[in-house]
Amino acid sequence: MWLTQLDWQNLLPNLVGIWYAGQGLFRPKGTTLEALLLPTIVWLAVTFLLKEISPKPNFYSRLVVSVGLGALALRYLLWRLFNSLNLDDPLNGAVSILLFVAEVLNLGNTCCFFFLSIFATNRTPEADRLSQAVIRGEYLPWVDVILPTYNEGVEILRRSVVACQAMDYPHKRIYLLDDTRRPAVRALAAELGCEYRDRPDNRHAKAGNINHALPTLTGELIAVFDADFVPSRNFLTRTVGFFQDPKTAMVQTPQNFFNEDPVTVNLGLEGILNNEQTLFFRFIQCSRDFFDAVICCGTCFVVRRSALDEIGGIPTDSITEDYLTSMYLQGRGYRVKYLNEALSAGMSPETISAYVNQRLRWGQGTLQMLFLKDNFLTIPNLNPIQRFYHSLGVIYWLLCIPRVIFLLAPLAFLLFGLAPLRATFNEILYFYFPYYLGNIMAFAWLTEGRRSAFWSDVYETLLAFPLALTIVRTLWSPRGKPFKVTPKGIVDPHRITVNWPLIRPLLILMLLTILGFLWRSSPLQDTIVNPDSLLVNALWSVYNFTILILCMLVAIDVPQRRHSRFSRQEPCELILGHDSCFVQTADLSEAGARLSLTPPWPLPLKEDVGELCFVDPSPLAPLSLPIQVRWWRWVDRNTLQLGVQFSELPLPTYRRLVEYLYCQPGQWEEVRVPEVKTAWALIKSVLRLYPLAESR
Repeated sequence: MWLTQLDWQNLLPNLVGIWYAGQGLFRPKGTTLEALLLPTIVWLAVTFLLKEISPKPNFYSRLVVSVGLGALALRYLLWRLFNSLNLDDPLNGAVSILLFVAEVLNLGNTCCFFFLSIFATNRTPEADRLSQAVIRGEYLPWVDVILPTYNEGVEILRRSVVACQAMDYPHKRIYLLDDTRRPAVRALAAELGCEYRDRPDNRHAKAGNINHALPTLTGELIAVFDADFVPSRNFLTRTVGFFQDPKTAMVQTPQNFFNEDPVTVNLGLEGILNNEQTLFFRFIQCSRDFFDAVICCGTCFVVRRSALDEIGGIPTDSITEDYLTSMYLQGRGYRVKYLNEALSAGMSPETISAYVNQRLRWGQGTLQMLFLKDNFLTIPNLNPIQRFYHSLGVIYWLLCIPRVIFLLAPLAFLLFGLAPLRATFNEILYFYFPYYLGNIMAFAWLTEGRRSAFWSDVYETLLAFPLALTIVRTLWSPRGKPFKVTPKGIVDPHRITVNWPLIRPLLILMLLTILGFLWRSSPLQDTIVNPDSLLVNALWSVYNFTILILCMLVAIDVPQRRHSRFSRQEPCELILGHDSCFVQTADLSEAGARLSLTPPWPLPLKEDVGELCFVDPSPLAPLSLPIQVRWWRWVDRNTLQLGVQFSELPLPTYRRLVEYLYCQPGQWEEVRVPEVKTAWALIKSVLRLYPLAESR
């Protein structure tokens, strides 16, 4: 055995010798600014050249960038290992090694992300081909469309059921699975003409709700939507065709959202930053599909009933039952495919507390899988790359621990004089800056503007402390916290809410940073401060301080609209009493509209109750909606705007409006964010140079 042949007595001295020898290899080649910035300039030139040759990343450009960034990350980590560890004493050594291990985990995860994203599967051509059998009526299996609900309001459920009924597919049945046995929901199902199911208890939450209904379902396929999600008319047309292959057990589609997430809303950056989950659903899942490691996300998917029965229904061993479902199907040899098309949309959490609680639940559920008898390490028939990809899902949630370390590390120097990072400013420029700047550029380019590396730091910092506590609690007691549904709706949309549980640790960090700067610059301390150490930690602290400020702003829920509005310019006739005039909608919701009037507008505002009649060429013509004028204002000298609220709508009218607002194929566009625009968004966020009132 090779282990017995090792010279264990001389192993440690040899390793120490290698470490000292490596110190001479990793030093800056020159001290001029040009020499220090040379690696950065070279890599930026390579990146710009690739962007000119291939504006849209392809396999080869992703390969070059991923290998290049991997090399820069390895170069930086080798320098950290050989030249920047502080092993002068046990305390400095422990803190320095802890920081290094955190960096290895973080950079390792980033490199895995880039390398795995070289490969991706695009199933749109396959959907184009397979959907023809559905369109021609040659393949039309019965589909049971289920909407599990717990505490969602009746109006939310009404919209979702109407949208499901509007799908262009003849053989479908809609089921409301009510886990709280509400008479109002039963009455809604009767009014809309869909099936209603309830159960006597709430065991195993959503998974238990679905499993209880399974014996009453007869369809060959089951489509699952969360209670707040609305599918496009072509959802089943685009997905059902895949099941002509008997080895296909599930088709997952992306989650899209018709409202902005609370991070974007609280910073006033609607339309500038896209939803935080876009990166996963529109980029990472395509790479997972290439390696047959797609994750079921609990909504917007279709599953084969026989395959679901084969694994015993929806697993109830974890509060992330959807993740387990996909892994168990893959372990049985079935394919879980991913169609990267925006075929539905739902409600993103509307408050920052709901957003954070949802992420904590996901993290807890993912870690719970480690304690199951059947997990990604033990499920039979998974190949090594599937196991590796699923393990990255666990590692992602553990990265909150390194994030906390990165926030605390500069304070070790500022408050206690410890030096976890022994480096000069020149070394940072030479070894770290090329990787950092290259990562920022490559991240935005390879993800096609779906995410900025800086804003990723903001999202991760916001969750770092509560998620770290959840991770520790889950590892200590995996079953300690029960499933909790993400709340939908806002109690008081006009109120400003300060989320102190989120703000407190961030505020403490900011105060400690300020105290640390004051202490290091104070004449009271008797130690000589190393200028390079002070400069490096100062820059590090300023970066952390900027992110902390943004996170504190995010933690303050600002007033927002009760209903999502859609920019729609449709010609209408406004009738108030005996007067009428032609207007145009500026935006529409299921509850009201904003109208624009331009001269000549002879309408006197004597009446506030009337009708809004859509006229040709609007696709809503000749729909007529009862309205009440709620406000009016001059936008400029020639434009008057009215805000109107719809009165109670007849069901056929409501169906027409919902289908127009939510169910049109191809309507859910992605936001692509140029880095320059992201930088300006950052300045606006920190300085709050936007009028909150106008954005509401």
